[in-house]
Amino acid sequence: MSKTNAFDVRYDRRVSAQFLSHFEPGGIAASLASYAKSGLLPIDLRFRRDVKTRSEHASLYVGLTSVLDVRHAKSGKLRLKVHETHQQNGKFLPDWGIPMTPDRLATIWPDVELYLDRVIPVAARSHGTREGAVQAAVAAHRSPDRVVLDREVTPSFRDQAFKKKFMDECQHPILDALEKAALGFGGMPKKLGNECDALAIDRSGRLLAIEVKPLGVGSTAWVAAQATMYARILQRWIDSGDTDEGGPTEVLREMAEQRHRVRLAPAGDFTLAADQRVVPVVALQRGASAEMIRRMLEVREVLAEVDLGVAPVEIFEVSLIGELVPLDDSRLPDGRPRALRSYASRSNDSAVRWKLKSRALPDEARVPGLVRARSGEQVQAPYVLPAAYAAHNLLPEVRDEALALFRDLEITWHQGVNGGPTPHLRSSQVQCVNALGQMMADPTRIGRAFGGVLDIESVRDLGEIDPAEKGRFLTFEFVGPRDYFGEGKSGVLTRGAQSTSVDAAFAYRTSGGKDALALVEWKFTETYPSADRDAPSKEPTRRRRYERALLRPDGPIDVDGVEPGDLFHEPLYQLVRQQVLARELERDPDVAAEVVTVVHVLSPENTAYQRSYVSPSLRGRGVTVSEVWRSLLRRPEAFVSLDPVIFLDPHITSDEYHSRYAAD
Repeated sequence: MSKTNAFDVRYDRRVSAQFLSHFEPGGIAASLASYAKSGLLPIDLRFRRDVKTRSEHASLYVGLTSVLDVRHAKSGKLRLKVHETHQQNGKFLPDWGIPMTPDRLATIWPDVELYLDRVIPVAARSHGTREGAVQAAVAAHRSPDRVVLDREVTPSFRDQAFKKKFMDECQHPILDALEKAALGFGGMPKKLGNECDALAIDRSGRLLAIEVKPLGVGSTAWVAAQATMYARILQRWIDSGDTDEGGPTEVLREMAEQRHRVRLAPAGDFTLAADQRVVPVVALQRGASAEMIRRMLEVREVLAEVDLGVAPVEIFEVSLIGELVPLDDSRLPDGRPRALRSYASRSNDSAVRWKLKSRALPDEARVPGLVRARSGEQVQAPYVLPAAYAAHNLLPEVRDEALALFRDLEITWHQGVNGGPTPHLRSSQVQCVNALGQMMADPTRIGRAFGGVLDIESVRDLGEIDPAEKGRFLTFEFVGPRDYFGEGKSGVLTRGAQSTSVDAAFAYRTSGGKDALALVEWKFTETYPSADRDAPSKEPTRRRRYERALLRPDGPIDVDGVEPGDLFHEPLYQLVRQQVLARELERDPDVAAEVVTVVHVLSPENTAYQRSYVSPSLRGRGVTVSEVWRSLLRRPEAFVSLDPVIFLDPHITSDEYHSRYAAD
């Protein structure tokens, strides 16, 4: 293709800081982000900017239609614009379309919200089904692994003559390859469009050009070609270089940041990787026929044989709850659909594969064990060991030392049997011990595992924190040296049960010479889909124990404007308890730890945890549980997250640990 410069093709949906502030928490129109985050209907909020005129506005979409545009004038005034059909259906007042000051808009905003409550259900029925529903699902902001920057992505071109030449150059190699392939089925497109359905960046810095395809569309077989077209257009823009307002990398990074600032994207460094090759992605609504899938894959294979300057096409099936499932995982070999597999289900499958092949287990341990079903009865499950072999849930390299530690310190095993661990292979406590057990005696493994998120100059003997731990570098079910919250009987705490504890702890010294302590909370497949029904009855006890620590001016959690009862539901309740424990340990003059940090180990694949229950009054603070939690912290640096994938390194754990917990 011919060389393109920065002024031939332009794309930039960043809005001004002044305009963006109206949609941030506390802004006049912040409730639009709350509508978009609700997930109850196919609603999405998008920012729009014309790169030539620099006019800017925000659109609240229901499916494929905008039910409210908030337009920003250079003077700083705002006006609302709505299609006349929606005006009638929602009783939109004509005066709202006249430019007004932000203060004036603030006075009428409650009436605007009433308009939205009236019009959204109507618009959802007419514009939120089929493609509108699928596009809204793809753009859903529940995954910490990607941020959907924009929908209906259309670059601006220097002029019409250049646009025609540009489009011909992008589509010609694609259509030529398909024509030469003579695939044997009709419907091949004569030209390819330039409006990309969705643009996203994932955690690894890949730019995704997404073609969304609902069911019942005749062009499904050719979607890989259209996605490749989008990718080629965006690739030329990426390669075009800088403009006076910044290059593509800066534009995309700041668009991601603006999504985060209005709480519509997860926090993190979503920045393009070096030597970027745009990835064409197909997001196909679940349910297409096996024959249509076969044709689609044939088209993808044809394109894979041609150097088109972009990455190979990736195909996902998308559910209406926004989960993108790779086609190989969503379909059986004969093309029939598989049921959607949750992270917990996939972990069960991995556990069973390990159980059947591992040399660390005797053959007698490979038969199903018993687990309590929701009905209360005991049923057989392949991902559970027989009770007699529960100790084999601990890997050989940690088994004897862990059993001795738990016995000597009277630590409770969660759902344990015969004084040992649970036989359930998906136990988070067991996974934590398997990952960290060797660190009790080997501090070098601590540095390798946690050095990326903590400033570890050297690891200290835990006896400096608690004399009962002398001779160890790491311990489990740590509660601290005293009962800070009145939880124990006669001041005696039970480690691992009915007290504020963390799964593991170790002491270290920072590069600046500070004594520090890490409290490790380990999550595996946990999720908390609904409110704790017992929370109201337990609230008086929880207030008595933790309210003093929560209300301290130097406490770790900013509770201004927060109803304490909203903090007493899992998973926030556990996070609250551990963070106030960390602060009490910092405050205790007898504890040699000037800095105490909570390390939260959680796989980003466990998206169900991030969608766990958060009270409606707090949900506006963030997309995920982690975002809501960080918004409550006075010192965000006192809490860090760690992806457990790092423990798959045998130099940190073992080959057997990798075999057991690595995905196939």
